[in-house]
Amino acid sequence: MNTQNIFTIQLEQEDTSEKPVPPNEWEILRENTCSTISQLKKIKLSVYKEKLNLYSEKCKIKDDVILALQTCLETYKNTNENNNELISFLKTKLAERHSKMVALKKAHETQNAGYESTICEKNEMINTQDGIIKEKEKQIEELATKIKQQYELTIKSDELISSLRATVEDSEAKIKERDQKITQLETELTTKAERIRTQNLLKFDAALMLCKQNDRVVSSTIKELQEILSGENRSEIKIVSLPRIGPIKIAVENVATGPCWMVIQRRGYKVVDFNQGWFSFVEGFGNLDEDYWIGLDKIHAMTKSHMHELYIHLVFANNETRYAYYDNFAISGKSDDYKLRSLGNYVGNAGDGLRTHEHHIFRTIRYDTKTTVEYNRWWQHEYPNCNLNGTFSEKTEFGVWWCRGNGTYKFVESVQMLIRRKQV
Repeated sequence: MNTQNIFTIQLEQEDTSEKPVPPNEWEILRENTCSTISQLKKIKLSVYKEKLNLYSEKCKIKDDVILALQTCLETYKNTNENNNELISFLKTKLAERHSKMVALKKAHETQNAGYESTICEKNEMINTQDGIIKEKEKQIEELATKIKQQYELTIKSDELISSLRATVEDSEAKIKERDQKITQLETELTTKAERIRTQNLLKFDAALMLCKQNDRVVSSTIKELQEILSGENRSEIKIVSLPRIGPIKIAVENVATGPCWMVIQRRGYKVVDFNQGWFSFVEGFGNLDEDYWIGLDKIHAMTKSHMHELYIHLVFANNETRYAYYDNFAISGKSDDYKLRSLGNYVGNAGDGLRTHEHHIFRTIRYDTKTTVEYNRWWQHEYPNCNLNGTFSEKTEFGVWWCRGNGTYKFVESVQMLIRRKQV
């Protein structure tokens, strides 16, 4: 049931400014308002009760609907089970049909592949035949052009032959005249050749005389050096100016034949330790009066612009003295690790021990991150044949030795290396 109650309350209030309200009226108004409010509350309670009754009826209806839905769900479950069985049956049939379709597709694909391969082969055959036909057409065109060219050449050759016949006749006459001139020139050349031979023989004899003189000078200087170095005389110290370096002090040995010899290495006093690093061998170290090494940078400056001779004086056990002489000694600079650039010809009785080290760089010690590899402080070679900067106490490859033979080292007691500018 739907009930609508409408209450309207109008409170008319007069303007207090014009007329004052008496107290009796105020009390009457209060009683009226209280009675109206109580009536309104009663009406609200009745309305709420009616609404509760409506809600209870609706809940009963919903309960009936829920029971009906539950029955429907049970019926749906039963029907779903039957439908699942049908679906599984249909799925099996669909899988069988799918497998049959896959097999049919594979068969069709294989057939199509076979057809495509045969079509491709036929297309290739057609293309090759087209290419052969085109090549043959080109060959026919080339042959036609060649025939035309040969025909034109035959015409030109006939013209040339006729002109050549005329020139041949003229040239025969000229050849006769030239033959006469050639005979005259031959006679003149024979006389000149005899004169040149005599002159060359004279020059060769003069060169032989110079070589013999140079050999005598070298042998005499070597004898002088052997006498000087085997004695106890002290070297003379001079100041020499080198390019890029400037003036330096150097020990020299004066000889009667030619300029003085400059000492670049001396060992024998066994005072200076030659177990030095790379920069020491570049700059030089030691005492000019005793053992010392002049330095790779200075040797390079000396031998850079002029040819120099090298003399190595060796003293073995029992004061056995030997020497090695090279007529063109030179080393490279810092950028090439002071490589032994050249030695020239060898003369001596100690053996050509330095030859295997030619064209090799100078090495001292190599520092790696894990290990330290020590070299001979010499011009390095995989199979060395001498080492004059080693340690006297070592009787191994790191000792001081020259020209090993049959696996044994010939250890040296003292050694001096001297160079001088070669007289040309």
